[in-house]
Amino acid sequence: MDFDPVTMHRHQLGPWRKWRDERPGSAFVYGIPMLVDGFAGAFARGVAGEFDEAYVRAARALVESGHGDALVRLGWEPNNRAIGPWQATDDPAGYAALFRHVVEVFRATSGADFTFELSSSLGLQPGRRLRGFADYYPGDAYVDWLGMNAYDLKWGDPRASPAGRWSWIRSQVMGLDAHVAFVRARGKRNVCAEWGLHRRGDAFAGGGDDAAFVDRMAEYFVWGEVAYQAYFDHDWGGGTLAEFPAGRAVYVKRFGSRVVPGG
Repeated sequence: MDFDPVTMHRHQLGPWRKWRDERPGSAFVYGIPMLVDGFAGAFARGVAGEFDEAYVRAARALVESGHGDALVRLGWEPNNRAIGPWQATDDPAGYAALFRHVVEVFRATSGADFTFELSSSLGLQPGRRLRGFADYYPGDAYVDWLGMNAYDLKWGDPRASPAGRWSWIRSQVMGLDAHVAFVRARGKRNVCAEWGLHRRGDAFAGGGDDAAFVDRMAEYFVWGEVAYQAYFDHDWGGGTLAEFPAGRAVYVKRFGSRVVPGG
C-alpha cells in the first residue's frame, strides 16, 4: 500500500497551498483512504503496523506542503459497503481500530496539528454486521468532527415526492436526525463534506432539479449546527449543480453567488 507524496504535492497539495495563501484564514479538508485496492478489509494488518510507512508518507506530505493544520477526513463513509476497501459494514470494530491507529501515526508526525473527521453516508445497508454509528466509532479521543453526506435520492422509490424523500433522509436508520443526535451525544462538531442534488433515471432514484432539497439542506445547516458544508460539484453519476437551474437559483439565494460551485 502506498501514497505517492510527489503526486500528492504536485497535483493536489501544492496548488491548494497557493489557493490558501491567496485567501488568508482558509481551511483545508483532505480525504485519506485507510486502505487501497488489493487490501480490502485488512484492518488487522494495518493495526499491526504493516502500512505505517504509507501513512507516515501521507502525513509528512501534508505537513511539508504547508497543510499541517489540515482537517483529515479519514476513511469516509464507512457505512457504505461500496465505498472502497476500508468499508466497515462487514467489520466495524476492525475499522474503528485502524482509524485509531492511523490517527496516532498522523499525530506523531513532526509539525502536525491535524483535526480528524469521521464522515458517514446516509442510511444502514441491510444484511451486514453493522448496526449503527457506535459500531465503528473509534472513540472521542480520536474523532474531532463528525460528518454526514446527504444527496437528494431515495433508493428504490423513484416516484417519491420532494417531501417524501426529505422525510426519509431525515428519519431513516442512520439518517440525518440520528446523526445529529449522535453528534450531540458525543459532544462533537457537526459537518457536511458532501451534499447535492441527483439526476433522475438511475438506480439511486434521485429527485432531479429539486429546489426544495436545497432549501431543506440550508435549514439543516442551521438547526444541525453544521460547522462547514460543501456542495459536491463533481459528476460521480448524479450531475453537477449547473444541470439543475431551479436548484442552482435557490443555492445562490441561500449561499450567495460568490460560492456557487463551478462558477
